[in-house]
Amino acid sequence: MRHREAEVIPDAVLADALARTPLDHYVIWTGRDPAVQSGSLRSRAFACVCEVGAPVSLRTLMQRASKLDGQAGLHPDAVRSAVRLHQQAKPAVLLLVERRPSGDYVAVADIPFAGALNRRFSAGEVVLDRQGARRFDTLADAA
Repeated sequence: MRHREAEVIPDAVLADALARTPLDHYVIWTGRDPAVQSGSLRSRAFACVCEVGAPVSLRTLMQRASKLDGQAGLHPDAVRSAVRLHQQAKPAVLLLVERRPSGDYVAVADIPFAGALNRRFSAGEVVLDRQGARRFDTLADAA
């Protein structure tokens, strides 16, 4: 199977995509491998998150993915789409969350099968609270 190739993302395209991305959207990786095809857009985008159990700005992920191979990378809109589509995966290991003014991180959309335990999160439900207590399992928890 042929996968989408990395492409040079012009600075203006990246800047426009970042401007359209909410400042309060983050991703949290559970540390588990996503059920995706090796070399696929999703696998390459998700590999840009190495922080387990910690929120990473969606904007940061888009920036990292835009420069995978030096100057070439993945289009930021494709990265955002991959993250959103992954929320329905079984299991979803990259969780899209929104940081609330309270400091809590809540699910942006329903996540029916989060992590290895297939924990369900409804949109607006707390995934990571302001004290750092996780409501999901990580790979480290299984050890």
